[in-house]
Amino acid sequence: MKLRQGSCLACAAVLVVLTASNPARAEPNDYVLLPAVVQGERALELKLGSADGPGPRDSAGSVSLEYAPTDWWATEFYVQFHHSGPDRTGYDAVEWENRFQLTEPGQYAADWGMVLEIEKPRDPNEGWHVNAGPLIQGSFDSRWQWNFNPMIAQTWSGASPATTDLAYQAQLKYRYQPAFEVGVQGFGDLGPWYHWSAMDAQSHNLGPAVFGRWPMGGRQVLYYNMGWLFGLTSATPHNTLRAQIEFEF
Repeated sequence: MKLRQGSCLACAAVLVVLTASNPARAEPNDYVLLPAVVQGERALELKLGSADGPGPRDSAGSVSLEYAPTDWWATEFYVQFHHSGPDRTGYDAVEWENRFQLTEPGQYAADWGMVLEIEKPRDPNEGWHVNAGPLIQGSFDSRWQWNFNPMIAQTWSGASPATTDLAYQAQLKYRYQPAFEVGVQGFGDLGPWYHWSAMDAQSHNLGPAVFGRWPMGGRQVLYYNMGWLFGLTSATPHNTLRAQIEFEF
């Protein structure tokens, strides 16, 4: 596979992270990452999510600013908030996300990218979190688009011992028209990558989603996607509602 100029070094850096990792925290406002990068693009983004059962309702949100300084690298800075049970909504973490486009769109049967996320939670006992993995996107024809992102993650300087877990993001959508597309989304955590957890201890949720984009003149575009996910195992929240709104300019 011929990688885009400048992306080889980024790919190597991500692979270093993949060699020593710990689980990615599943949040109700998680979303499916895409491999495409557009140079010069800037975006403001809001992500919200709420999950109920087992246990108290768990809600999370984040605001972020993204910029793509090159045609193969986009970087994004997040401030995250969290609310659980009777607790007040409060600041939870900061995160730095970097996406790397590795191939030209349509160059191969699937488009390839990689992501590296570094998160510092407010609670010092949680240490630092790093998520990393490939971003894969393809299509069946001009109407159907699929995405699959296997992820592993690392935690260090925390109170709990580190382990290496395998998670995933998945999405299938039908491009009905730009302002309204329909599909399904799924997220999961299988446990240690070398020895998956028992099925009832794994986290898997799946459900319908809607997507769309509204051009607002020039480079300004408003994107949205929303999903309602259902837990497929006893370790997964019964229902998760999530939404993402992005303003590109």
